[in-house]
Amino acid sequence: MLCEPCITTLEVTEPKRLTSNQIILKVCEIYGVSPSLALGKLRWKKLVECRQVIAHILRNDKYLNMSLMSIGFMLGRRHYSSIIHSIQAIENYIDTEPDFREKVIDIYCKIYGHSKNFY
Repeated sequence: MLCEPCITTLEVTEPKRLTSNQIILKVCEIYGVSPSLALGKLRWKKLVECRQVIAHILRNDKYLNMSLMSIGFMLGRRHYSSIIHSIQAIENYIDTEPDFREKVIDIYCKIYGHSKNFY
């Protein structure tokens, strides 16, 4: 299932190049949380999922090419091993839950205008 921008613009366009801050703001907006809460220390399920999706997107963005340490710094000065865990958790969840996979594809589509950057 494609989101509305993907359906209306099926032509090939240059992929959007976003900064890490723009990605964080957009994902937080989609989840309906403030960036300060998403990047904080709270471990509420919604906030953890938001942080993990942000880490997954930042790691897979080929233009940013961010290291695990820099992603950890962006996400509240977390250790790189926490970022590895976050990315693996999201990838496992994507592989096992089709509804969540669609949700993440929709997030990619809302951020980039298409879902080509997804895997």
